[in-house]
Amino acid sequence: MVPQELAAIVERQGRNRGCIILPIFYMVDPRDVRHQSGPYRNAFRQHEQNVDEETIRIWKDALNKVGALKGWHVKSNDEYVLPYSCLLVYSFTKQGAIADLVTGVVWSHLTKNNNVLEIDKLIGIDDHVEAVKESMALDSPCMKIVGIYGMGGIGKTTIAKAVYNNVSAQFDRCSFVENVREMLEQKDGVITLQKHIVSNILMVNIAESIVNNSEGIRAIRDRVSRFKFLVVLDDVDETFEFEKILGNMENFVSGSRFIFTSRNIKVLSMLADDIKLYRVQEMSHQHSLQLFCNYAFKKDIPPSNYETLSNDIVSVAAGLPLTLKVVGSLLFQEEEEIWRDKLKQLKEIPEQKVVDRLKISYDTLNEEAKRIFLDIACFFVGEDKEIAFYMWSDLGFFPTTNINILNQRSMIGIVVAGSRKKLIFQMHDQLRDIGREIVRQENRRHPWKTSRIWSKEKALNVLLNKKGTNQVEGIIMRYNNFEILKNLNMEELGTISKLRYLDINVSVLIDDFGDYIPNLRWLRLRNGPSDNFNVENLVILEVSSFSFNACTQMASKLKVLKLSGYWLNEFPQFPHSGSLEILELVDSFHHPLIRKDLDIGNLWNLKELRLGECGVREITGGRIGMMPWENLKVLYLDDCEVREITGGTLGTMPLENMKAMHLLPSSLTSLFIIKCPKLEWLPNLENLVNLTGLHIHGCPVLKEILGLQGLKSLETLSLSCLEAVRSVDGLDSPYSLKSIQINACSALERLASTASLSQRLCISIRNCPCLTEILGLGGLQPWETLHLHDVLRLRRLHGFETVPPLIMLGGVVIRNCPLLTSLAQEDRPLQLNG
Repeated sequence: MVPQELAAIVERQGRNRGCIILPIFYMVDPRDVRHQSGPYRNAFRQHEQNVDEETIRIWKDALNKVGALKGWHVKSNDEYVLPYSCLLVYSFTKQGAIADLVTGVVWSHLTKNNNVLEIDKLIGIDDHVEAVKESMALDSPCMKIVGIYGMGGIGKTTIAKAVYNNVSAQFDRCSFVENVREMLEQKDGVITLQKHIVSNILMVNIAESIVNNSEGIRAIRDRVSRFKFLVVLDDVDETFEFEKILGNMENFVSGSRFIFTSRNIKVLSMLADDIKLYRVQEMSHQHSLQLFCNYAFKKDIPPSNYETLSNDIVSVAAGLPLTLKVVGSLLFQEEEEIWRDKLKQLKEIPEQKVVDRLKISYDTLNEEAKRIFLDIACFFVGEDKEIAFYMWSDLGFFPTTNINILNQRSMIGIVVAGSRKKLIFQMHDQLRDIGREIVRQENRRHPWKTSRIWSKEKALNVLLNKKGTNQVEGIIMRYNNFEILKNLNMEELGTISKLRYLDINVSVLIDDFGDYIPNLRWLRLRNGPSDNFNVENLVILEVSSFSFNACTQMASKLKVLKLSGYWLNEFPQFPHSGSLEILELVDSFHHPLIRKDLDIGNLWNLKELRLGECGVREITGGRIGMMPWENLKVLYLDDCEVREITGGTLGTMPLENMKAMHLLPSSLTSLFIIKCPKLEWLPNLENLVNLTGLHIHGCPVLKEILGLQGLKSLETLSLSCLEAVRSVDGLDSPYSLKSIQINACSALERLASTASLSQRLCISIRNCPCLTEILGLGGLQPWETLHLHDVLRLRRLHGFETVPPLIMLGGVVIRNCPLLTSLAQEDRPLQLNG
């Protein structure tokens, strides 16, 4: 470049501050340019003979300014210095590397204000963006990978775009690729994805230079990885393999970030061991209403005459942004009658665009996982996971694997619920409705020919019109009109050979009805009499509100027996039920002259025994070495009259005065003792080394809880309404204990640990007016929560010398503890009483 051209460029930059100069020092040292040394000295000596002094000064000033700028220094040995990093020299071996760098930087400046993705209306997204940014650890020099997951239509792509727009300015290069799953399904999908990423990062079209995936990996390694970049790959699934598409993770420059979105948490987890995961939850009702109104009314709130309808539709959408947008757009400027009709339709059948999007996850499932998904959608939302597990296992549906698949893909949820800490199924309302729509589509004209019937009207049609078919696999029939159904029986229905689940609240069964439903695995009977019956393949039997004559012909495969709200002439006998694993007797009534004992001597595989308000006074059976306790994991006693447990030569152990060692089985993982008004003593608990949950409630005369120091696996201790217990000592589970909940223990004076607990712990102590000491619970740093309510005599929390000031701990609530003045030894007033 001749000096006058360079001077003109510098002069223009001086007049227009928006101009940027990006110098390439090709085969020349920037220091020679800046100081006009080396070859420039001789050149200026020649110019000085022909050019005036002022022009020479302008040229030298221009060279001085440009020589001081950071740029690319290309040397004769094929080395160059990257801009903004002039202290480092990098070698390059491939022609065009400098061109890539220069072109990319020029393009980035030209498109600086255009590097923003278009996004749908952003409602309630700020918290999501901040959470993802926190996972990205933008201040860290290390390369990081973040995964965003959740069900289809939940807003993963929108959140990823918002994050991209928010942080892209912090990176040298950026790339956002949507619909990766669809791209990889196409011919040469891997190469197409590689070209897309490389072109975005280099800011040039390099489609011709990548002809196979090996070339793509090489281009990413040699030409892309040198940048500090942000790459977002949206909607990846099992077909995405990091190393086969992007190469070795170690190739990338520190400070780079990858963000992946997926429906499947397992896909993300397999990308890297240290990936940070973020789950997108449903929108709140408030934000849902605002988003819906933006599409339906083009404003944030509904008109007064549409307020109720709007809220009803938002409730049906259940926080799914996709549904809110689609339905809101459809109802824009429509009459009120159209709205009412659409609401009615949505309660039965989801909008087709939503179905198409969410059904993508269903279509990729294996056959067994599909059947489990449809079972949950039609029958088992809110039901106990473990009970359904027995049916699916017997049918060869591989429930352990397939339930895990459904959970990983955010198609179902599994949560702990109720005082019994059961694991129950959850499913988003839209996914539930789509599952049911899939079943409806099996035969819209003849619903009794579909695989599952959950509507009482359709089920009644099957019964009244004798339309049982071989297509039906499950029926829920909850109809309270006894007059209509009293004369029905299974014989009139014909053979329903595929029926495996029957939930019916009016008995239409006759003896040996197994001839008509030979594959039935799960039977729920309510509200009616039943005689002895036998179903060869029955795995689960639940009977309630029945006059129930003992099932002496129990099915040999029976795993679960639940009897509730029934009148028993005698407790059931189990001569052929060695397979039984769960036994529950709740809310039963008995003939007053019948002895109230329960013989479980043949139940060698029993894992759970639950007794509640059932009048059982003695549990008998078994002999030494063959006690049915050996596999027992859950013992649940709720408002029952149990006083004795008899075990062969172990003799009779009265529960009212029970201190014998090893009476309770060491296999127990959960022990529930609820409302046992006559229970004074528990057995020593020391041998329960596998116990994770101890729940004792409503035992007013229980005096002592011994052996807590032996509970090495204890995670949850829950005590309430124990009016005679004075102390709880020996909490010695430093690595497992997570929750201590004590409520309404009016005589409790002391709570103490023999070890310094290191686990993050939630402590809640309420309505314990006599508690004066909490000892040895130091080292709880950091606490998750500490709640002290109405602990009127508590003066000091001993053993907290190593705990930081209370104000630094999270989740601390102390109310109505008027005497509490210190955490350790020095008295100091607490300002948290309220």
